[in-house]
Amino acid sequence: MKPGMPAEDSQLHRLRQGLGRMRARIELLINGSAPSDPLYLSNRTWQQKLKNAALVSSPVLILIALILIASTDVFRIHKADPYGHTLAEVQPAAAQKRLPEPKLAPAPLEVVNIRIAKDTQPPVVTGILRNNTNARVRSVEVSYFLADDGGSLIGSDITGVQNLQPHGSVTFRSALKITNAEYVIVREVRSN
Repeated sequence: MKPGMPAEDSQLHRLRQGLGRMRARIELLINGSAPSDPLYLSNRTWQQKLKNAALVSSPVLILIALILIASTDVFRIHKADPYGHTLAEVQPAAAQKRLPEPKLAPAPLEVVNIRIAKDTQPPVVTGILRNNTNARVRSVEVSYFLADDGGSLIGSDITGVQNLQPHGSVTFRSALKITNAEYVIVREVRSN
């Protein structure tokens, strides 16, 4: 210990020396001892030179081989289906023509508006039925589904309308038989 040097610095100095010696031993273990021949690189035998060249080049050659195998599909991992045909072979030329769009004509009888009116006592299903034909319809049956507030169907019902004039509309009302129904969906409109 030098005069004027604190005790903590001397302990730190000894710790650094101990770690330095340990580091030197680990490097000697990993690297091995230094060769004593100054021409050790040029005095190698051809077997030693070949061994070092193989160690360096083998990972590169393996990588190149894997890339070639993957790009050429040597092992045929993706086999073609012998019974598979292209889309052009499956569909004949006549079927490939585009079909005309269907024209939607109005239904002869249609329900324009249907709903559940709970503001009346008792609650009712009400709606408007329209006749789109040139003929008078004597009686019509409207069947509909009833659904709860979650959209689940809970029942169905039928109501009748009498004496529907050509191109006319009639309002219908039917008592709601399932009181917890929230939605009504038209199922069918049929004339008798």
